Amino acid sequence: MNIEDLYRLLRSGHVQAQGIVDTVSDPMVVLDASLCVQAASKSFFETFNVDRYETIGKHFYELGNGQWDIPALRVLLAEVIPKATAVINYEVVHDFPDLGPRTMLVTARTLSHPDNASHTMLLSIVDATERVRADAAKDMLFGELRHRMKNLLAVAQSLAKQTPTQGRTVEEYRDAFMGRFGALIEAQDLAFGEESVSDLAYLIERVLAPYAADPAAVSIEPGTAVVLAPSTIMSLSLVLHELATNAAKYGALSVPGDGSM
Repeated sequence: MNIEDLYRLLRSGHVQAQGIVDTVSDPMVVLDASLCVQAASKSFFETFNVDRYETIGKHFYELGNGQWDIPALRVLLAEVIPKATAVINYEVVHDFPDLGPRTMLVTARTLSHPDNASHTMLLSIVDATERVRADAAKDMLFGELRHRMKNLLAVAQSLAKQTPTQGRTVEEYRDAFMGRFGALIEAQDLAFGEESVSDLAYLIERVLAPYAADPAAVSIEPGTAVVLAPSTIMSLSLVLHELATNAAKYGALSVPGDGSM
């Protein structure tokens, strides 16, 4: 049974509130027009580690260490019964006794009792702490991804502008740009892929791999391990690609010999 089903059932007036609210896993209380607690669910007592004597007959905003004593919330709750309004998912962030920092969502609706024309309020509390944390982590991840994509597109645009066009055919420009763009994709994969690397020696090996078919062409001497940050890997990978491309066209890699590093 969800909250909506429970609300409709309680409004029918054919069941006792206490017997039904105890079946719901989320903490719930029934309040009168003065916001005093008439009934509370078993899950309310268990979640907040309180007993009936600390709860029943007390004003809702007096419970616990004052976690519900929020002026804006009190105003909203005070209008639920007189104006037949509802409070939906009012967020309460508080350091709760025995629970610690939590984000709770408070929902309150009017309950009309046709037998005696009285009105009470059904108030439910949902612990949304983990959901809020997950949403915050997701937003942070999305923000990082958006920032990374913006930088990546800016670099791609820069590569397109910096690739020389003078004295080149369309095909030659295309090949030169696609070579640089391929290096950018490789750099992105090295820095942020599932098997991202941070070692300088491995980065050099990956960039120079196309030229290492001849063992005499490229020789990388072992040395002290150098750990690189992802942003450094991106930039350095592109620089090494440019150096290797130029060396293959005009330098050491264009002729047989030793290209030791």
